[in-house]
Amino acid sequence: MAGAGETAEDRIVSAALPVIRFLCLGKWLNLEYEDRVSEALLFFIVMLRSMPLTTGHFFKDCWDRVSEYMDRLNRKTPSLRFGHFSLDAPVPGTDGRANGYGVLRSHLSDFSRLSVAEFISSLADDERLIVSLQMSGYSKQETSRELNMSVYRLEKILRDIRSHYMDWSSGE
Repeated sequence: MAGAGETAEDRIVSAALPVIRFLCLGKWLNLEYEDRVSEALLFFIVMLRSMPLTTGHFFKDCWDRVSEYMDRLNRKTPSLRFGHFSLDAPVPGTDGRANGYGVLRSHLSDFSRLSVAEFISSLADDERLIVSLQMSGYSKQETSRELNMSVYRLEKILRDIRSHYMDWSSGE
């Protein structure tokens, strides 16, 4: 039974939300789950308002377009698994008790631009260039093309930089 003031669109969106949540569980993993659901739901609402409903295959066409949109968005988003920090992700070594938001509010977050600049200046020239390109938003593929090196070599250098950072930060 429809609630007071509830439109047909509200009922359709309410019925579609569990399906969208389910579809977002194992797909488009470069995006965080909440972002996947909200983007897919917003795109579904746009499709609901703009596509003809009388074709007899609205939902199939709609899901195809939502999937295409989410695939494009996922490809444009840097991977959370490779070098990008999610504030929702548990911090290693805390047994899942702390996440990035907690670290930002704690005494551990007392990082300044000076410390970052100091760390970057401690890197070798090629490492500094890689960090600069990555901080400017270049993807790994774009960075490797710009520097004329394989992505594998770039990933090895990035691991070395992370290791160097761990050594550098533990010494402070």
